[in-house]
Amino acid sequence: MNKKAIWITTGIMGVALMGTVILQFYWINWSLKLKEKQFDDTIIAALKRVSDRLENENENWEINEINRFFQEMGNSSANQKKIIEYATRIMNNKKTVVWDTSSLLTIGHSRDKEIQFLEYIDRQMRMHPASLEQRISPQKLAALIKQEFKDLLIDLEYSFGIYDNTAKSFVILNDNYVVNFGENPKVSNPNFDFTKYLIESSYQVAVFPNSNGSPGVLKVFFPSKKSFLWRSVLPILLLSLLFTVIILACFSYVIYVVFRQKKLSEIKNDFVNNMTHEFKTPIATISLASDSILSPMVIHEPDKIRRFTDIIKQENRRMLSQVEKVLQMALLDKHDFQLNFKQINIHEIIEQAVKNINLQVQQREGHILQELKATHFILKADQTHMTNIIYNLLDNANKYSESHPEIIIATRNVPRGIEITVSDKGIGMKREDQKMIFEKFYRVPTGNLHNVKGFGLGLSYVKAMVQAHDGSIEVSSEIGKGSTFIINLPI
Repeated sequence: MNKKAIWITTGIMGVALMGTVILQFYWINWSLKLKEKQFDDTIIAALKRVSDRLENENENWEINEINRFFQEMGNSSANQKKIIEYATRIMNNKKTVVWDTSSLLTIGHSRDKEIQFLEYIDRQMRMHPASLEQRISPQKLAALIKQEFKDLLIDLEYSFGIYDNTAKSFVILNDNYVVNFGENPKVSNPNFDFTKYLIESSYQVAVFPNSNGSPGVLKVFFPSKKSFLWRSVLPILLLSLLFTVIILACFSYVIYVVFRQKKLSEIKNDFVNNMTHEFKTPIATISLASDSILSPMVIHEPDKIRRFTDIIKQENRRMLSQVEKVLQMALLDKHDFQLNFKQINIHEIIEQAVKNINLQVQQREGHILQELKATHFILKADQTHMTNIIYNLLDNANKYSESHPEIIIATRNVPRGIEITVSDKGIGMKREDQKMIFEKFYRVPTGNLHNVKGFGLGLSYVKAMVQAHDGSIEVSSEIGKGSTFIINLPI
């Protein structure tokens, strides 16, 4: 898969993921509105049941009182005066204005006087209904509302009140009577916190709707309604966000792996090309030398045979060295290697490595400067691998210097260890290359030319060996100005 196809696939997956997130939020918003609608309908239905119970209990009380009176008084005309007095008391207890009871005197002694009396009571109550505060007990109202909400499993803080449509104010707030009116209503309970939102509440039903008009309204307000609704969808919301984050993380990881694998594929292809190039020359040289030995003109000349044999031997050694590097990295991957730790002089190791590579540097008219300033230079390490570490860094500095290499290798003591730096004034590296140079098979791009030999294994080997010695390695580089490798090893 090429890079364009990867980006197109990534874009499609990104759009699909974004669409999924948008749909999730749309669904959550729809669920929230549905919950609110269900909550509103439930509360209104509960308040209507409370209103119905208030009206039924009010009517039942009147009927029961009148029936009890007639059972006690009987139909004797001698008790007419008592009937008038009792009717007056019943009616006057229902309102603040005294009813006109003179009409009761016209009620005769017939058997229908009870019916006439009830008709009169009913007519007067319709013409002069009792006040809301006389017809409703705050404690009773509070108990009815509490029981309704309990049956519905609604455990929310709320405030309620009875609003008088005539007086245009509340006459009952929570389980208390309002004792005075004005801009700042006061209730019998001074600790009651009157809320202005109660009058604007959408949760309201008429009380005593069958009376002459609707005298008042029962209102309820839930201060924590929004938080309650959000809590109802919170588990779904959290799960949705969790799954979205997981999908996003997996998506990001897959994209990262795809690009990394593509990069590794390019690196491995480059490795194969480099290996082919590195092996092609010695194989061709060996083939040519072998053919020359078998030539009739050479076969009888021992000196020429010896020279061609040396060439074959050198090229064979060269190929063997390259193969050993690959096998060595395989062992490092498996952690199938052992280090022979002993006390070594790191300055001697450096001087020997410089001596081995100095000829190559001088052939390019360059030089290596040694600044060995460490006063404590004896450390416990594997001599062979430590030599290879220094040699690889010097070899890299030489290979990635365009001309006249200028290499500086220095040492100095740091707390609890020694610091070794290898600097050059070569081509330098980009920031993204600095992150990759310690990866296997990776080489800093130098174009399509194979002017820089190698498999991209040197720095990977160096980092593995430094870490095996409980050390660390860092690199700093700038394009066109060179690179510096810094190794810290414990003493």
